[in-house]
Amino acid sequence: MKIPIKWQALFIVSIGIFISTLDGSILNIANPSIAHDMKVNMEQVQWVINAYLLIITSSLIFFGRLGDKIGSHKIYSYGFLIFTVGSLACALSHSLALLIAARTFQGLGASMMMATGIGIVSNIFPAGERGKALGLTGTVVALGNMMGPSLGGILLAKFQWPVIFMINVPIGLLGFYLGCKRLPAQTHSAENDNYDLRGIALMALAVTTLIISLTNRLGVNIGLLLVSASLFYLFLIWEKKASHPLLDFEFFKIKAFVYGNLMAVAVYITQNFVFFLLPFFMDSILQFSPAYSGLLMTITPVTMAIIAPISGYLSDKIGSGKIICLAFLFLTSSFLVLATLNTLMPIMKICTGLILLGIGMGMFGSPNTSSILGAIPKEKAGYGGGFIATNRNLSFSLGIASSVSGFTWMLQKKSATLDYSMAYIEASRIVYLAAAIICCAALLFCVWSSGKTTDQKPPAKAE
Repeated sequence: MKIPIKWQALFIVSIGIFISTLDGSILNIANPSIAHDMKVNMEQVQWVINAYLLIITSSLIFFGRLGDKIGSHKIYSYGFLIFTVGSLACALSHSLALLIAARTFQGLGASMMMATGIGIVSNIFPAGERGKALGLTGTVVALGNMMGPSLGGILLAKFQWPVIFMINVPIGLLGFYLGCKRLPAQTHSAENDNYDLRGIALMALAVTTLIISLTNRLGVNIGLLLVSASLFYLFLIWEKKASHPLLDFEFFKIKAFVYGNLMAVAVYITQNFVFFLLPFFMDSILQFSPAYSGLLMTITPVTMAIIAPISGYLSDKIGSGKIICLAFLFLTSSFLVLATLNTLMPIMKICTGLILLGIGMGMFGSPNTSSILGAIPKEKAGYGGGFIATNRNLSFSLGIASSVSGFTWMLQKKSATLDYSMAYIEASRIVYLAAAIICCAALLFCVWSSGKTTDQKPPAKAE
C-alpha cells in the first residue's frame, strides 16, 4: 500500500527534527565533559550552544522567506547537507574556537530546516488534522530529547565527546537523500526575489550584542545592553521603510500570532534554566556520572512524548487556550520544586521537577504552534514557521545567557559567606525561583488573553 504524500513529508521533516533535537540534548549532557577536556569554564562553554543559536536566530526569517519564494522543500533538503558537514567539522575540532566556528556552520543547516519544516507540515495537512500532525512532531522532539541524554551518557562513558557529533552524519545524509527525492514541491509566494540583507545584518548585530551583554559574571553590561537596544530600534526603523522588509508587520495585527509568540518566550527562556544548568549541578555537586545524569535528563522528554500528541489532539477539539494555561501551571510548579533542590533527597526532587516540566512543555508546544499557524495564510507558512523558530532560538540563547550570568553572579556573592556547595545550591535556587516567577506571569497573561484570539486572519496577500 502506497504511503500518502502528507505522511511521507511528515516522516522526512521528522528526521530533521529528530537529528536537531538529538544533537542539542546530547550536547547538554556533554557540556561538562567538553569544559573539562578543553579546560574552560561554564561561561566559556556556553558559546558552543549560543554561537549555534545566534546564527539560527539571525537567519531563520531569511530562510523562511527564501523558502516561500523558491520552495521550502529545496531549502529544507539542502539544510540537511549543511548540517551534516557542520557536524563532521565539530567532531574534528580540537579547540574551543574551532568548535564554536563549526557549530556556527552547523547552525546554518539547522536554520534552513527549522525555518521550513513546520510550514511544510502545516501546509500539507488540512486544518482538522494540523494539530494532530504538529502533535506528532512534538513527539519526535520528545524522542530526540529522550534519546539524547541517555545515548550521550552511554557514549561519553566509553568514548570522547566528538562521537556525539559523528552520529549526526549518517542520519543527515539519509535525510538529505529523502528530502531531495520525496518531499513534495511547496507553494511559491508571488513576491519578487528581493531580500532585506541590511535588516538581517542589523538584527544579527542587535541579537549578538544582547547576548554578549548578558554573559558577564559581574552582571548585565549596561553599555552593551543600550547598544543592543539602539540597534533593535534602528532595525525597526529600517524595516518600516524597507521595500522588502524582513518583518511582515501585518502579522503583528493578529492577536493569535502576537500572543502565541509572547507566551513562547516565557517557555523557551526558562526551560534552558534546567537543560543547561542542571547537568552541571549533577556533575559538580551530586557527583553523578554522565550516564546517570543522562538517564535522569530523559525524564522530561519521555513525559513530553506521552503528553504532546494528546495535547495536539485536544487542541483540534477544544481549542488551544485552556491547554496552554494549564501548561503554564505545570511549568511554574516544576521550577518551584527544582528551587528546593539540595543534597537532601535530590533524586526525588529532580524526578518530580522534570516530570512536571515535561508535562508543561508537552502541553504547550503543539497547541501554541497550531494556534499561531492556523491564524496566518498558507502561502506565508514558511515565514510563520521561521518567525516561530527565530523566537524560540532567541529565547533559548537568552535563557542560557541570563541563567548562566545570574547563576555565576549569585554564586560569587553567596561564596563570600557560604562554602562552595551551599553557595552553588543557593545560586541554583534563586535562578529556578526566577523561572517560576516568569512562568507564573505568563500564566496570568494566558488567562487574560483567552478568548481574544478567535480565528483572526490577515488578508491572504499580506504585504
